[in-house]
Amino acid sequence: METALFLPRLRQAVAAVLPEIVALRHDLHRNPELSGSEERTAGIVSEWLTRHGIAHETRIGDTWGVVGVIESRQGRGERTFALRGDMDALPIHEERETSYKSMVPGVMHACGHDGHTANLMGAALVLNALKADLPPGRVKLVFQPAEETVRGADVMVAAGVVDDVDAIVMLHGWPVLAPGVIGVRNGPVMASSDQFLLTITGKGGHGAYPHDTVDPIFIGAQIVSNLQSIVSREISPVQPAVISVTQFFAGTPAATNIIPGTAKLGATVRALSPDVRKTLPERIERVIAGICAAHRATYEYKYSHGTPVTVNDTAVTDLLREVGRDVLGAENVVELPEPTMGAEDFAYYLEKVPGAMFRLGTGCEYLLHTPKYDFGDAPLEAGISMMAETARRFLEKGA
Repeated sequence: METALFLPRLRQAVAAVLPEIVALRHDLHRNPELSGSEERTAGIVSEWLTRHGIAHETRIGDTWGVVGVIESRQGRGERTFALRGDMDALPIHEERETSYKSMVPGVMHACGHDGHTANLMGAALVLNALKADLPPGRVKLVFQPAEETVRGADVMVAAGVVDDVDAIVMLHGWPVLAPGVIGVRNGPVMASSDQFLLTITGKGGHGAYPHDTVDPIFIGAQIVSNLQSIVSREISPVQPAVISVTQFFAGTPAATNIIPGTAKLGATVRALSPDVRKTLPERIERVIAGICAAHRATYEYKYSHGTPVTVNDTAVTDLLREVGRDVLGAENVVELPEPTMGAEDFAYYLEKVPGAMFRLGTGCEYLLHTPKYDFGDAPLEAGISMMAETARRFLEKGA
């Protein structure tokens, strides 16, 4: 069916499901579940898919992941498009007063995954209702657990979720954009996220006699300072990287006259270029080793690779622009001015198949990961419409 003929049917279908999707989001918001514990959320997703006759599998990769499949009535076709929504909440106590405020002390949907899950379910219901009008092909619905611990996507990919997928898209609520507005960008949109833990071993002693010690606090302070020379003097200024030491544990709380024997540091390490990312572990250890050697200390260095760089595929991002202009209006499709140094485990899917993430405006006055953030109901219509039409149009272009 031609786009001009399909869009009125799309809008009608979205309007029909919107009230129940709003109710679903409220229920998910009241009952948030932390990463790896999304049993109730996954159960509700499965219940809804079953009720609407959408084939699906549960417990993907021995997690609470759920994957549904909608097949066009015109046949399976040769193309499969995937839509992804994450389900987990954060260990933050909600301070916003709403009729659907979290009922779980110390846990809330501070990153808006209630909205992400609701959007994906809304798109599923719309596509299922209109599957007679879909071009030949399949749409996969990936309800993913454990995004906040950045392990959920990795497990889903290992379980083969995208092995037969040709492209994948996700949305993320974005408070600085108004509801009904989307933000898009080609190339890197979010950074890789790695970390290291460092233990410096010196020689403790009395604070009055530092010359008889090997002071790990003094050594650690030099390491913290000198690590910034990597970013400022070894990496091109047009290739952003961040090395932030966020933990420094040393000393005896009950006494100020004791130089400790050890100090422990922890840091997050981020980059927007996969090539720059590869160089950082060795560069960091070179600084650590040199300073420790200069002061007769030893060290233990553990570097852990986390989420890769999230890199939007140009063709899929262009498709999002096209769909956004048709569905929302050109004035509601904006170019994101820069990537962010935050991380998103959607990157694991993008290492396997082309895809893209887009920002969906929520217009919330509070930022993500804060006690008063709320995805809200206003973004749902635009989010559902974007996801459903992007899937349909991808299949159409391959027909």
